[in-house]
Amino acid sequence: DEDEEEEEEEEEEDDEPPPTIVETAMKKGEGIRQLYFAPKDERSFIHVRAMQLMKRDSFSYPEEEEDDDDDDDNEEVETTTPLTQGKKQIKQSVLASTIGVPNRALSLMRDTLALPTYRYACYTQIWIPHAEKSSGGADSTCSGALHLCPEVNMNCFLGGAILNANALPPPGHRLPYYAGGRALQFAQARCAIRGWIVAALPLGTDDDVGQGYLHTLIEAFFMSLYERGYGSFGQGGGRGSFFFVKRFAINSGLNSPNLDFFPIANIEEEDLGDVPIDEKSNDYLWRSATNGTESHTYSCDEFAIRHLLTKDILECMERTERSVALPSKGWQGSRLSATFLTSNSTSSSAVGCGATDLVHPMGGMVYRSLKCEILRRVIEGRAGVSNFVRVIRVAFIAALLADMGKSKLDLPEEDKKEEKKKGSSSDNGPPPDIPPKPRAPFLLCIDELIKKGGVTHTSFTRCLRVLSGHIREPFLHGSLVDIERGERDSRERHLVEPEGFPNSYVRGASGLYLRAGAHIEQAGASVVNDGVAQPPSASSAVKGIQLHVLVEPVVPEGGCVFGGPITLRVVENEGACREFQRAIPVDGSRIDWGPIFLHAQPVTHAKQQTAASGSIEGGSGSSSAEKAGAVGAMGTAATIFGNDILHGGGYQALELIRLTNRSPLLWVKIDPQGLYSGRISIFQQDACFAEQLFHDGDAASQLDAMRALAERPLNIQGSVKIANVYDVPVKELPVRVLGDCLRGSPALHSDLPHNPAVRAQAALAIAQWQNNKAPNSRDAVGVDSWLGLNILMQYFKERYYSHGVVMPNKFTRMTIKNPASGGQGGNTEGASDAYQYLDTFADKEERERALKFAEEIETEEDEEYRVRAAVITAAASVRAKDGMTPPIVLTFLEAILHSSDGSSASNLISPEENDLIRRREKRKRIKRDNEGKNDSDVSSRQIHPNGDVNVDDLPYVSSSLVADALLALCYINVRPALIDDPEKGTQIQSKEDHPVLPLMEACHRWLDWELYRESIRCETEMETMTGVGGGCYSTIAPCAITALCSLALLRQSTTDAYIEEGEGNVEAKSTDCPLSGTKRKSHDRNKKSEEAATAQFYVDIFDSRPIRSDATRAAAAQALACICCAADRLEYFSAEPVGLLTALEFMLERILEPTTSPSLRQTLASLMLDASQGKVCSLQRVATIAGRGDLCTSGVRFMAGSLGASYGGDNGSALLMTVSEATHPAANAVNDGARRSLSLLQRCGRDMTYGEAAVARVATFATVLWRTINGEHVPSLSSSNGKNEDFDGVCAFDGHLRCALLALFQWIWPKGSCNALLRVQLWGNLEGTDRYRQIGADEVMKTTKEEKEAAAAEEVMFHDLAKTVSFEIDRQKWRGEMATKAYEYSRKDDKGGAAKDGIGQPLSVVQKDDAWKLGGWAASATQQRRAKGEDGGSAGTKIRLRAGGGG
Repeated sequence: DEDEEEEEEEEEEDDEPPPTIVETAMKKGEGIRQLYFAPKDERSFIHVRAMQLMKRDSFSYPEEEEDDDDDDDNEEVETTTPLTQGKKQIKQSVLASTIGVPNRALSLMRDTLALPTYRYACYTQIWIPHAEKSSGGADSTCSGALHLCPEVNMNCFLGGAILNANALPPPGHRLPYYAGGRALQFAQARCAIRGWIVAALPLGTDDDVGQGYLHTLIEAFFMSLYERGYGSFGQGGGRGSFFFVKRFAINSGLNSPNLDFFPIANIEEEDLGDVPIDEKSNDYLWRSATNGTESHTYSCDEFAIRHLLTKDILECMERTERSVALPSKGWQGSRLSATFLTSNSTSSSAVGCGATDLVHPMGGMVYRSLKCEILRRVIEGRAGVSNFVRVIRVAFIAALLADMGKSKLDLPEEDKKEEKKKGSSSDNGPPPDIPPKPRAPFLLCIDELIKKGGVTHTSFTRCLRVLSGHIREPFLHGSLVDIERGERDSRERHLVEPEGFPNSYVRGASGLYLRAGAHIEQAGASVVNDGVAQPPSASSAVKGIQLHVLVEPVVPEGGCVFGGPITLRVVENEGACREFQRAIPVDGSRIDWGPIFLHAQPVTHAKQQTAASGSIEGGSGSSSAEKAGAVGAMGTAATIFGNDILHGGGYQALELIRLTNRSPLLWVKIDPQGLYSGRISIFQQDACFAEQLFHDGDAASQLDAMRALAERPLNIQGSVKIANVYDVPVKELPVRVLGDCLRGSPALHSDLPHNPAVRAQAALAIAQWQNNKAPNSRDAVGVDSWLGLNILMQYFKERYYSHGVVMPNKFTRMTIKNPASGGQGGNTEGASDAYQYLDTFADKEERERALKFAEEIETEEDEEYRVRAAVITAAASVRAKDGMTPPIVLTFLEAILHSSDGSSASNLISPEENDLIRRREKRKRIKRDNEGKNDSDVSSRQIHPNGDVNVDDLPYVSSSLVADALLALCYINVRPALIDDPEKGTQIQSKEDHPVLPLMEACHRWLDWELYRESIRCETEMETMTGVGGGCYSTIAPCAITALCSLALLRQSTTDAYIEEGEGNVEAKSTDCPLSGTKRKSHDRNKKSEEAATAQFYVDIFDSRPIRSDATRAAAAQALACICCAADRLEYFSAEPVGLLTALEFMLERILEPTTSPSLRQTLASLMLDASQGKVCSLQRVATIAGRGDLCTSGVRFMAGSLGASYGGDNGSALLMTVSEATHPAANAVNDGARRSLSLLQRCGRDMTYGEAAVARVATFATVLWRTINGEHVPSLSSSNGKNEDFDGVCAFDGHLRCALLALFQWIWPKGSCNALLRVQLWGNLEGTDRYRQIGADEVMKTTKEEKEAAAAEEVMFHDLAKTVSFEIDRQKWRGEMATKAYEYSRKDDKGGAAKDGIGQPLSVVQKDDAWKLGGWAASATQQRRAKGEDGGSAGTKIRLRAGGGG
């Protein structure tokens, strides 16, 4: 009876409905909360409500039946203060930006760890205006420092995070996904993931300061899974959010094909053989519809491209270091030491300097974040994603068991029934004793980590090797012990063997650099074995075509040697693809990975090529021009291309370039799995790169092909046997291929168009090609002179020009599923769903019929604005050989700036179509309500809980389009025209207005308008005080200020009138208007153009009230530094060059102001470092980084220039990164002045060159700077000795700021002592006199006898610590010297028996010359080895002159 009663009670409990989400959240506090500041006028009522809750005995939420009075109170409150439309929009902005975003990140992490629940029952996101960490900053609208980006610094905690409310979209608006929306989504996801990792995963050893790299590595892995599953538009949010589109959300998360290796078992029941289950290297071999559409980028492509861009940033940081720098030394700091001083094998707490390096603004956490992203890719390739997941699970499970007091993991006992059954069926008595089954490796690793008390560098690597098994052993081989300088072998030689995995990847100062060349030739007679040609035998011989791949590693000075297994992929015609396992020699020698026999038919036969070249009389090539009858793009000569730059015969560029390939080879790819994730430059035919661009499914591989084509044809490249293909010069085919990729469907008819992410990179590659092949003068005319520029302009005409007017950008495209009528309209990804774009239906009746009978109607974001911005940047970056910008670019930029803000309505459909869609949705909703069905599908685009606003109806914020156009002005270079002087018979500058004046006027108008709007936004914010939105607008004003300053400096530095007036009027120079010379004559059209060249103009912007945004103030400080430094550019001035000192004093005084935010302080400190190095004008820090909140895109533009990285050879972006009088006059003027002023700071006080006032001024600045670094309270420069012990200084709790200022101090005074300060301290006899006070010497700090004794005692106290630091730094230096020492040993052992052609001969270390530092590592290595005679003889000739051999 009792059992029956219990069963009945259980049945009754089962009959109870589960609690709803609202009940769970209200009663148990579970769920995800969003908190933001209430509007100002509602806060008093909130306090009243809080007092009512305080009177209750319990703080739990009251029951509904007990809350009648409170409900009445609420109604009265709402009646008294009704919510206005603006307040509703604020709530909608928060909801639409957050619904489902953190939940998806936490769910993915939970499923990856195979846990039943989250770590916490509730998760709270707190949105605070200008939310920042005191030590760094979680401000996703950072003002100009890379370490303030969300990828590096965030304010998360267990169960929640504090986020910047300004990063949310403005009320009533939405952000473009790739112009603020993606950064907002990923910031929330990263906070959720990072908070869980840091809270749940302890690290071994006592490294409580440096934090190590393992947390960052594991975070990078989880974020990579999130990016692959939710990384494209419409996948990362819940219903009703900005980040949800039903069609894309269905295939997101674990349903994404990118994550189909889940679920992953911890303990494998069976041996999987030699093939890992998660090997997906061939999944993206061929391009398909899964790569996205012309207006939508799929997550896998975005993920691959961003990884390559991250690699670009890391390479830029590493290639500038000749060796490992000392801690915090130099303006960029010792960023390379961040990984070895804080890697957990050496405790940074014990070493002491690890934390200092970690917070350096240009290194530290920024470098660690980038390094861990590359290391994550290496581990995935070597160990496999599944084994990586298992290791992370081991770490989390071990931490959980350790918290529970467990010493090992005990699995549930096995079921004994099966054993008993087997024993009873046996006829020969009891079964024999079976040896116990060995403990699974997964369990052994858990037990090991429990004993260690946390995960360390060593234990992590050992678990990775154990769980990966013997299959992966060759890829994970390496030393876990740091090789020191004193260790020697039996021959008394230093140990110089490469450390391998993981030390070379975690602590190495460089990645892998590899040059390869593909050479195709007739095999003659050979025997084929598994695709590899063997020496011929008497019994059999095979003739055909064979491939040789010659490979040579390139080891830079301070770098590491990488060796071991690697994969060579050979893709042949007719779809054949083979992979071969090869090896990179550990001694850095050249090797031949061939011969490899090619089986397929040639791409083009000799007769086809000859016919296309027009060599045969009456062939198609000779008559194609007559058939086209087209006029060239410049209208100067007849060509085969029409005004639309399309071939008259209807050929694509890919079809034309194929005719140059007479081999079976399509392309060669090395290391497709990313085992090394290094730089690999392959020399193969142009046609091979074209095939790779259009047919390789890996977006990173497509980008590599673009960069290679941007350098073609090379000067040393052998040409094919024909000069033209259907009247198109062969040398033009590379840029024609890039042009087809950029233009997409208008230029393609037989290939899929690329997605916007790839096409944006194609625009930059075209500009690189144009700069490499530019004419000698900007005034050159002709069809071939500006071919790349014409292609960029043609794209813009096709997409954004109508009747000579620049059209606004449309941000959305409408798609329909299963329309009633047919039609070939752009199918989107997921062809089985039969989605079509509505704008592909040209007929109005057809559109209405499609809308009426469509099964589903979706609105997706049109990402064409990404390509638009890239084209504007690319066009502005085009230069002639003389460094000048073509006139057509100036006209183009002026038209862009005079157009509107570049935005249009969210949906470009007619009102009738819009009404049809609304009526259709209403009927569908009524029908579903009558049927009692859930209407979640219908309301998926409604913002809940209001449900009265559709996300698709909100307008987009287009500030990023304007900001990119303004920033592009910084890349132009133009001078006044030259005319003939009839009196002197020479050329002089024209008296006409400077060509940049129209651009300056447009820029000034945008700046005035944006400063006015910023003031209005400040007033509006004071009324609500919620802080929601506004951050997206912080990019226009900084870009306008930066562009205006750059154009003003360009105008003055390239105008002879200013220089002549400066020579004749030395007294005109002043700090109020620091540029030399008086103002120009009254013929200037706009007086504001003169104001832009004065320091006071930018001081007024910085100090204006109410206080402007941090980004605007930072841009004003950057412009002021440029103006002040440029004032000292002319050496014949007798006045003391104090421009740099003036700028440094200004920024330091603003750092000390209490109203300055921590993020602005750190940005100002970074600008002080830039100004001291003469890079403040060329880097454009604030305009590039501020307000964007994306480390990847901002960092690559900041580090690699406007056109990005190269393929290792001729870099069209290097022209823009080289500062000289011819290429960058404005930056050159700033650098010249900064150089002279820096000399004053360093030499002042050493002799009598400078006066007493200058010496006292420098000493005062050094005093204030040093006291600020020490954390003392310094009110201002005017009262620096007014020390107040009751207050802490700005550096007391800000390690980033202290480290940046310390690096500045060490850069200005490398020996740690200021000569001016020491000089003033010797003026003791003048102390107390009026003269002493007049020159400001009384403000200079003095060193007392007690302080000297205390300093000496500290030196003794920290002697052992200093030895430890020196030892660790020397160990890292030795790691960079091992390759050089190994080469010296090989030269000693060489008895003259090296293989012919240089095969097998170790190669010397390559110096990091100027070409290397600008990204031309392959060209630099070629030149240096050719000078040393190490270019390989005939083997090098195969690479350089006969690569491809298909001509």
